[in-house]
Amino acid sequence: MELAGIVGKANVGKSTLFTALTMVEVPAANFPFTTTKPNRGITYLRVSCVCRELGVKDDPNNSLCVDGTRFVPIAVIDCPGIVRGAHAGRGMGLQFLDEIRQADALIVVADASGGTDDDGNPVQPGTHDPVEDVRMVEDEMDLWMAELLARDWNRVVRVVETKQSTMAAEVARKMSGLRVTEQAAEQALESAGLDGSRPSKWTREDVLRYVRALRRLTKPMIVAANKADVPTAREGISRLVEAGYDVVACSAEAEKLLRLAARRGVVKYLPGDPSFEVTEQARLTSEQRRALERVAEFMARNGGTGVQRLIDKVYLEVLRYIPVFPVEDPSTFADSNGRVLPDVYLVKEGSTPRDLAYKVHTELGENFLYAIDARSKMRLPADYRLRPRDVVSIVSAARR
Repeated sequence: MELAGIVGKANVGKSTLFTALTMVEVPAANFPFTTTKPNRGITYLRVSCVCRELGVKDDPNNSLCVDGTRFVPIAVIDCPGIVRGAHAGRGMGLQFLDEIRQADALIVVADASGGTDDDGNPVQPGTHDPVEDVRMVEDEMDLWMAELLARDWNRVVRVVETKQSTMAAEVARKMSGLRVTEQAAEQALESAGLDGSRPSKWTREDVLRYVRALRRLTKPMIVAANKADVPTAREGISRLVEAGYDVVACSAEAEKLLRLAARRGVVKYLPGDPSFEVTEQARLTSEQRRALERVAEFMARNGGTGVQRLIDKVYLEVLRYIPVFPVEDPSTFADSNGRVLPDVYLVKEGSTPRDLAYKVHTELGENFLYAIDARSKMRLPADYRLRPRDVVSIVSAARR
């Protein structure tokens, strides 16, 4: 399952965001290092289901469908807070850095209100620049990766310059735990403008430039400008955008409140909706009503709480996944058990039906023959590239 890492300095709302996304309660408090170990949970990517377009009543198996909106499960991990010097072991830095190894993408949470200092201590809102929240995460990751690369550097230089290996191959070997491939390592060399055949000529600045390019390729990130409902957040969000970051303004507290209220049945709310409806006014206290009014005002300005938009953007735009619906019977859009549109899978943009077959089951991929577009009932070309919301029937020797 795809994995997104929620990262950032202490006390910016990472744990609140994690709870809002997963409804898994974790400790949260107004002081640094409340999270001392990583928390893992499941959240959902929101995509449009094809059930209404096809005029069928679906019977989901691996996901949820609510009024024509499909929610696809993905994994998230809430990492301990990071501080300056984390790469050298300060705070819980080494644990933080170790936990993000397997993440496909990073959600860097920043306090858009400017109400916490570098170490996560509360300060007057508007007095801290949230751009520094993001730069600290980038800097600590780059320094950590540079140290990983520097280990056994003399041997790497020797085998590369005697042509026993290549720089890309050695980097991929040393950083396989971070999901670095040889292709990504080679691409980073080009991006950084460095000669991989002569690493003995590299300076420390060259190494840092290289790992920065590598980190951007292998751990793409999006900035969650949290606490966007605080008045001072507007300037902070502008600074983050001006700094060139991909930013989503959000309020984890507002989303958490709405999901809890929806669970209790006092509001009607679907994650990602731009508004909500109070269904049980009589069950609310005056304080709860005021809180929901403030949330409604923020959502009206922001187009929603921003939390679901954050997850959707990470997977659909940053990682460029597309949702595809595999079925066995193209005439009924069902599987062998008669379940209509039972599953939706996330595949990388540019994937083929054979790639989808492998994702569904290894045996299906190994015995793949061809695929059929369930809408048109036409056989798809061998080099067909899947498109978002394709409904595909895979024909395999294993099913014959």
